[in-house]
Amino acid sequence: MRVTCPNCGTRRIRTSKKHGFGEKLASLFGFFHMRCKMCKTRFGTSMWEGQTWKYARCPKCLRFELSTWSEQYYNPPTSTVFLLRMGATPYRCDACRCNFASFRACKELVTSRKSSSTTTTGTNPAKTAETATLPPPEVQHK
Repeated sequence: MRVTCPNCGTRRIRTSKKHGFGEKLASLFGFFHMRCKMCKTRFGTSMWEGQTWKYARCPKCLRFELSTWSEQYYNPPTSTVFLLRMGATPYRCDACRCNFASFRACKELVTSRKSSSTTTTGTNPAKTAETATLPPPEVQHK
């Protein structure tokens, strides 16, 4: 599935509104129309291109860059809770901040690390342990 604009090459794209019954029917079978946020080009893409159909993607913006979330900090809808109880993995799209659950594997798992100078009140203990071992930001960039 193409996640870059064919005109300008940016990754700032979104799903386009469906025009007519044919496009609505095609979207049920994995054919989508996207629009570039920069140059406003509208183009079609398919989720069946290549081997990308077997990976989890954001249901809103169709990106693969996902992280995970915890039920402790988010109150998901009943349908998502049902999927989680069935064994689905909780994913969060960092681009559009959409939380969802999927049974598919993640293609690009993004781990966000906060700097150690921020307060750790109300953060995930696993993430705070992870950031505690990081060197200061000045040393990382050298």
